[in-house]
Amino acid sequence: MSRHRAVSAALVSTAQGMLPVYMLGGLSVQMGAELGFGTRELGLATTIYFAVSAVGSAPAGRFVQRSGAYRGIVATAALSGLALLGIAGLATSWTTLVGMLVVAGIGNAFAQPAANLLLASEVPSGSQGLFFGIKQSAVPITTLLAGVSVPLVGLTIGWRWAFVMVAAGSVALPLLAPRSASRSRPRGRGRSDPSAPAATVDRLPLAVLAAGAMLGAAAANSIGVFLVSSAVDAGFADSTAGYLLAMGSVLGIVTRVIVGALADRREGAHVNRVAAMLVAGSLGFALLAVATPAILFLVGTVIAFVAGWGWNGLFTFAVVRSYPHAAATATGLTQTGLWLGGMIGPLVFGTVAAATTFAVAWSVAGGVMLTAAAVCMLGRRMILQAKSVAANLEPS
Repeated sequence: MSRHRAVSAALVSTAQGMLPVYMLGGLSVQMGAELGFGTRELGLATTIYFAVSAVGSAPAGRFVQRSGAYRGIVATAALSGLALLGIAGLATSWTTLVGMLVVAGIGNAFAQPAANLLLASEVPSGSQGLFFGIKQSAVPITTLLAGVSVPLVGLTIGWRWAFVMVAAGSVALPLLAPRSASRSRPRGRGRSDPSAPAATVDRLPLAVLAAGAMLGAAAANSIGVFLVSSAVDAGFADSTAGYLLAMGSVLGIVTRVIVGALADRREGAHVNRVAAMLVAGSLGFALLAVATPAILFLVGTVIAFVAGWGWNGLFTFAVVRSYPHAAATATGLTQTGLWLGGMIGPLVFGTVAAATTFAVAWSVAGGVMLTAAAVCMLGRRMILQAKSVAANLEPS
C-alpha cells in the first residue's frame, strides 16, 4: 500500500509542479488576448518559470534530502496551489502573471526531488523503469489537462476557472502522500539509496549527459508550450488545436509507461534508446515545420509527442541504473540540465517564431534535438569509460 501511495504521490507532485506553465501554454490564445501578450512574452514567461526551477532545484533537493519527501511534497502543493489560484484571481497583466509563475517555479523545484526520493526509497529496482515512466507521464498529463481545458472551460466559462479547477490537485496531494516517507527510513534490498554520498558519482560524464538532456528538453518543452499557438497559426480552430494538444499528451503518457515497462526487461543500453527516440522526434518536428497539408501537422504532432517527448522517464531511469547507490545525487545533476533546457528552449523558440515563422522555429528545434542525441551518446560513453577505470583500480 505504501508503495502505491508513493507512486501516486510522485505522479501528482510532478504534475502539480508543472501545471501552471502548461496551463498557460494551452490557454495562451485566450489569456494573451485578455492580458495583452504575444508569442515572445509567452516564451519569456515560460523561461522565467524554468529559470526559477533550475536555480531552486539544488537547495530544494538538499531540503528534501534532509527533511524527507513528505515536506517537499507539502511545499510543492502549497506553492503550486498558491500560484494557480493567484493566476486565476490576481493576473491582470503579463507582469502579475510572471509573478505567479515565479511562485510556481519555486514549487516545481521541490516537486522533482520529492518525487524521485519517494520512488528511489519505495520501489524495488526491478520495477523502477515502469514507475519512473508512470511518474514522468505526469508531464503529458498536465498538457492533456491544458488541452481539454481549452474547449471545455477556456472557451465556455473562461480561462480563469480552468486554473481554479486544477488547483484541487494541490489540496489532495498532502493527503495522498505517505507521511512516513523520509530520508532515514530503511530501504529494502534492491532499492536505490538516495542518501549515498556525492563522491560515488562521476560528475564530468554526468555533466555531459545533463548537457544532452538540456538540449533535448529545450526542444521538447516547446511542444507543450507552443503547439496550440502553432496549430492556430497553421489554420486550425482554437478548439481543434486544444484537442491536438490533448491527443499528443495521451500518446506521451502511453509512450512513457510502455518504454519504462520495456526497460525493466532489458539490461543496459538505455541511453542508446533515449538517443534513438530523440532522432525520431526530430523527424516529427520537421513535419510540424511543413505544417500543410493538415495531415502532416497531425502526423508530426504524433511523432513529436511519442518520440520527442516520450524519452524523459527512460532517461531518468537510465541515470538511476547507472548509479543505483546514489540515485538522488546523480539525478539531481541531470535534472539541472532538464530544467535549463526548459528555461532556454521556450525563450529561443518564441523569439525565433516571433522574428520569423513557426516553420523556422520547429526546424531549429528539430536540429537541437538531433544534437541532443549525439551528446547523450557521448555522455554514455564517458560513463562506461569511468566505470571501467574504477573497476580496474579496485583491489582484487
